[in-house]
Amino acid sequence: MTTCTREQEQQPPARAEGCVLWLYGRAWADRAVLDGLPLAQPLEEWVALLDTEDWIVGWTVGAALDQEPYAGGMVVEVDADGGRFYVAVPPELLDRLQEVMAADEYAMMREDVAALANPQAHGLHVTRLDPVAWEQRHQLVPTKELPTEGWARMIRAHRQRVEIPAGMMLPFESAWPAGQLVIVTDGAGRRSYFAVPRQALRLATALSLETKGTQSLPMSPAAGIAGIGF
Repeated sequence: MTTCTREQEQQPPARAEGCVLWLYGRAWADRAVLDGLPLAQPLEEWVALLDTEDWIVGWTVGAALDQEPYAGGMVVEVDADGGRFYVAVPPELLDRLQEVMAADEYAMMREDVAALANPQAHGLHVTRLDPVAWEQRHQLVPTKELPTEGWARMIRAHRQRVEIPAGMMLPFESAWPAGQLVIVTDGAGRRSYFAVPRQALRLATALSLETKGTQSLPMSPAAGIAGIGF
């Protein structure tokens, strides 16, 4: 890593020690691209700017970074008098975000970063939802919790289709704050609906990509009898 100084005028350093990186316009919001401004900003200077301008730093969905050179870091949102900007924070500076973020949003950020090391979502659960309650009233009515390992195994074994519909992020006040509604379709065309926590979204995305365009296989009677079906 290089050391960040105010004299730097070249393109943004690969990663400047002690600095955050402001991102270009809509590059992050539209394409999740780490496209930085020509000068990274020293953390202390950034914190002072936030305090002087009374700008608010917030958590943003899907912003834990697995991209080098900021892998293990986070993109945060800055509300600057109604304008929205994004800043990449390297992993070694994440602790300092406690100073500028609300406690609940800081906690969510930490959970999202920790999930980077667990892309298969081991030890987590998804929740099957009542299909009638969702389809008719868009109500999230839990019916059964499933370990992510068994959920993913069943989907892959029966080549079930996984869809992550746009605009279906779950409410912050739900049991799965900023999680996602996920649809799983079996070989008979039956849909099951699942509430997937944020920490398991990388697994859901991987399953969606794996099963895209596949023909679902019918579930065997033995699977249902054994109780491992949805």
